[in-house]
Amino acid sequence: MIRIKNISLIIITLILVGVNTYGQIGYRGGPFNITDGMTITPRAGVNFFYGSLADEQNMGYSVGVTIDREMSRILSARLNIISGTMQGTQIFEGSNRPYANFDNFYTEITIGGTYRPLNHIFGYFKERGVQPYALLQTGFIYFDATEYWGPIGDGPDGSEWRTATGVAGLASAGGGASFWVTPSLSANLEITGTYAFSDQIDAHDVWYARYDENMQGIGEANTTNNDFYYQVTAGVSYLISPSLFRNDSRFNRRSYNKTRRFFQPRSGRSSRRFLFF
Repeated sequence: MIRIKNISLIIITLILVGVNTYGQIGYRGGPFNITDGMTITPRAGVNFFYGSLADEQNMGYSVGVTIDREMSRILSARLNIISGTMQGTQIFEGSNRPYANFDNFYTEITIGGTYRPLNHIFGYFKERGVQPYALLQTGFIYFDATEYWGPIGDGPDGSEWRTATGVAGLASAGGGASFWVTPSLSANLEITGTYAFSDQIDAHDVWYARYDENMQGIGEANTTNNDFYYQVTAGVSYLISPSLFRNDSRFNRRSYNKTRRFFQPRSGRSSRRFLFF
């Protein structure tokens, strides 16, 4: 828990520093509106589990939503909710046959921040064709996992070995990119790696050299490291309300031309091109 609190403090500090440094530059005065600069991104994709039972078939599926709000020209705060299923199979050492496998249902809820390097390096530009970002977040995961015996396990093939249900803290980092489509829509691709502060995401947190007829462990208990997983998702971002931050002056003409081309009648539009910088 101490590590989770430290990570949360770091994220909050980074957001506050960004707001203080860049938040007022180019910001139009006016009443605060929580939806200004806010996007909502439904997303779906796959996850890859790396824990005790991850030798084979460790790909699952994920679906969720991200709410992101610009806090400064380079930083934004985000809330991410994602659910799905995980799975994995452990291969018995020295053979190619499964010893055990698992599946689970999970939901993770995280808060964090994103950093947009191109806005920092080249200047703030809302209509940038590709907007990469790095992210850091923390939160918790709820999991409901079941482990099954494999063909060469100590129990009948496919029979339930053990279950685990619980809530654990997590820390996550990664990155992604948004691809400008219209003034209010963009495509999104994101990759995150998540460290869970639990070894029960696959229900396999302890094992023994042998088991008796009641499936009780015999001998010394062996434990493994906490679980880790990747998520790769794609989505479509919808801008609820434009940000109050102005483009850098160097991009004023490009911004005008790009948005004007978009709103022209279809027959009168010229060919579009991405404006990166």
